Amino acid sequence: MSDPSYSDSVARLDSQQRSLEISTIQSADDVLKQADALTRHDSHADVLRAAQYYLAAAHFLENQDPAKSVQAYHTAGQHLHWLQQFTQAGRAFSSAGRVAEQAAAGMASGPDQHRMQHLAVRAYSRANNSFAEAGELDASETQYVNERNARLVWSKMQGKHPLALSTWKVTSNFGTSIPRWIAWIGGALAVFSLLYELFFRLNWLEPMGNITPSAWIPLWSGFYYAINVTSSLALVEYQPVHPICQAVVMLNVIVGYLFLGIGIGMVGRMMQTR
Repeated sequence: MSDPSYSDSVARLDSQQRSLEISTIQSADDVLKQADALTRHDSHADVLRAAQYYLAAAHFLENQDPAKSVQAYHTAGQHLHWLQQFTQAGRAFSSAGRVAEQAAAGMASGPDQHRMQHLAVRAYSRANNSFAEAGELDASETQYVNERNARLVWSKMQGKHPLALSTWKVTSNFGTSIPRWIAWIGGALAVFSLLYELFFRLNWLEPMGNITPSAWIPLWSGFYYAINVTSSLALVEYQPVHPICQAVVMLNVIVGYLFLGIGIGMVGRMMQTR
């Protein structure tokens, strides 16, 4: 499978695919039957030719018979992956996910729609893994995001409310966008800073115990308080005494742990993929 001829053949796969004459669903079915027959030979050259046939039929069937198109793309991806042509396999799986997702979006709600959307999730997952094996990390990350988005839609189709997954998407695009994560942290700190500034002026924040606190500096002290609560450092000299203020502090702590968890997940994913 390391023979350069296979790589050359796969590089020409798209142009070869266009040379196949497919004009009807019947001719597409005939091409798929030829592909099935070729895969039984267990020859690298025949499997490669079969993948070409599957891709050609899948491309034609995208609008004619999406379910069959998805299956053909997926089968082509499996055979290309077996040939260790991971980039081409990733493209085939990605096409399967795209067609399945589009088909599911146009279907009436029900088991068939759920099944088609689940096929999209599986296909994007295989595309993600294939591109990762090929060392194409940007393409792999794109398919990872596609998979997560498809999984989110699939959960909603089943009547579920994936709050954690939705929050993960909004705050960091499923752990792939550091700028978005930082922007959300900055926004949260700004909101909590203003709230603590308001609470101090309403006397809802009072000195802790018998200590003499540092003078409260407008805006800056509110920001300092928000940083400490968000990071759970507790290096503060004021305590919340009003129920509303206490509730906001508890919410601030939860938000802090949420952002910390997302950050750890992002670092872990970066270490795993890079």
